Amino acid sequence: MPSEPTLQTQGGVYLLAWNDERIQIRIDRLHAEKAGIYGELLITTTAPGSHSHIHGPVHFNLISTTARRSLVTHLTESAALNWAGILEQACYIVVEEHHQGVPAVNIADYAPSESLGMRIAPILQERMSAVFYGEGDSLKSFFATYLAVLVRTGQAATGLTPEPGKVLFLDYETDLDTFWERVNMLTAGMGMAPPDGLLYRPMIQSLVEEFPRLNQITMAEDIGLIIVDSAAPATVEPEKAEYVIPFFRALRALNTTSIVIAHMTKSSAGRGDYPFGSTMWRNLPRANFQIKADRHENDVAISLKHTKANNGRRLAPMGFKFAFTEDDVRVSKVDAAEYIDLAQDVGLTARIKRLLEGGAMNLQEITEGIHGLEPENKTTVNSIKSTLSRGSRQGHFLNIHGDWGNAVNDRS
Repeated sequence: MPSEPTLQTQGGVYLLAWNDERIQIRIDRLHAEKAGIYGELLITTTAPGSHSHIHGPVHFNLISTTARRSLVTHLTESAALNWAGILEQACYIVVEEHHQGVPAVNIADYAPSESLGMRIAPILQERMSAVFYGEGDSLKSFFATYLAVLVRTGQAATGLTPEPGKVLFLDYETDLDTFWERVNMLTAGMGMAPPDGLLYRPMIQSLVEEFPRLNQITMAEDIGLIIVDSAAPATVEPEKAEYVIPFFRALRALNTTSIVIAHMTKSSAGRGDYPFGSTMWRNLPRANFQIKADRHENDVAISLKHTKANNGRRLAPMGFKFAFTEDDVRVSKVDAAEYIDLAQDVGLTARIKRLLEGGAMNLQEITEGIHGLEPENKTTVNSIKSTLSRGSRQGHFLNIHGDWGNAVNDRS
């Protein structure tokens, strides 16, 4: 009998390896037909001095003895190995795994990790999906590329701490030259060269259609983060749940952390709660973040607002500034409350605290300061009074003879 093979499986891809024989068999795209269980089979070798390809890919019936015998005869002409035993093991293991599916876990016997792992703390949980959405020209793709660089380099910056790993960027919108230029400018601003292990793939077909190949890349390269840019072309019909649900099912099967970039409709732009399309864009990912931009001549400030959190409390809005030159772009952490187009996404308590850093103010001065960062003066005086009163009880603010200031023992 041949040696005992090792098995790797993910998302319907089965990789078997016989170390002693230096043989690898990949079987994927399994499906049932009237005459049996079929899959696409590819056989390769790692033997020195040999061409890696031996046979396939071919459409193969895993439960047909006749098909197995025929293939053994063909393979024996390529190498003198126990092909009957190898194919018997491969077919038995894959069919059994396929029938069994994912086993149930007894929670009483499970030893969980000490905390939820993060791919990028505090915004991206390991092996979970997040949707970043916003209006056009809000720097969504550039920000996602920045996150890709952080993950690949493992460099903590701007309040973000990444777990290093390889990144796969799936691009439906631009091209390789554009992506390279973004990476080059970002890494130049960080004082480094573009890192190895940041993979780019132009996309045309939907993610579901491309899943088998993407799954192979994810397994072979040990991808830690996948970025999909963007949701609409990746699903073809983003307004229909019957297209969005299989999309997220495919993302989940890739078994890695993922970011999906999405747009907003005009009707939702003012509300800020949902990306464009089916409500499944909000319901199925583990987190949603809305991105807004405040543009200036040589820099762009963006806010990252946490609008949905499945596994914990929502984060306070985060701010980032992208300062552009002809040769690079430098990213820094900023307070979104400083920017007129971003301030309204910051909680009123935080905005008032920021305002009072310059010294105590009365109610009228606070109101004028808040309205100075609001194009339409949407925050009412009553809201400001209520926030000050509540903040006083919570230890954020002090009122002395009608003037308000930040409390020294602020508990935030």
